[in-house]
Amino acid sequence: MHSFMDMNWQYDKPSNPADAAIGPQAYDNHLYYSVAADDPESYMTSICNLQRIQADAAVGNSPLWFGEWSLGTQFNATDEFLYKWADAQKLAYSKGAGWIFWSFKIEISSLSSGRQWSYLEGLKLGFLTQDPATLHDPNVCVPYTHNSSNNVIGN
Repeated sequence: MHSFMDMNWQYDKPSNPADAAIGPQAYDNHLYYSVAADDPESYMTSICNLQRIQADAAVGNSPLWFGEWSLGTQFNATDEFLYKWADAQKLAYSKGAGWIFWSFKIEISSLSSGRQWSYLEGLKLGFLTQDPATLHDPNVCVPYTHNSSNNVIGN
C-alpha cells in the first residue's frame, strides 16, 4: 500500500495523486485549526460541517485518515471548550479511515503546558477519553450543524 497526502495538500493544484495509482493507495490529511477564525463558535461550526472525507472520496482520494490533529487554537481556550473540541474532531475524523493525534507525549516546560498538543496530557486533563473511540458527548455537533445532512464544505 502506498500512502499519499490527499489532493488538498498538493502544491499549486498539480494532478491528483489518485491518477498515478499503481496498486493500493491510501490518503492522509492534516487539519490544524490554529489558522482558523479565532473564536470557539467558528472552530466548532467548521469541524462539525467538515466534508473533507466526502470531497476526497469524490476524486478518488480514499480511504482517507487524518494523520495529524491537535487541540491547538488561536485563542485562549477554556477547559469546557477543549472537551467539545476534542469530541467534535474525533467525531469528524472517525467518519474516515481513522485518526492519529499529533503527539503522544511532549515535554512540559515554561514554553508549553502540553495541554493542547500532548495526547497523554489531554487524557490526564480529561479532554480526551480513555477509550479513543468514546466521546464525552456524541451530540456535540448538533448545535453547530447547518442541517441534518451536514453538507457544508469545511477546511
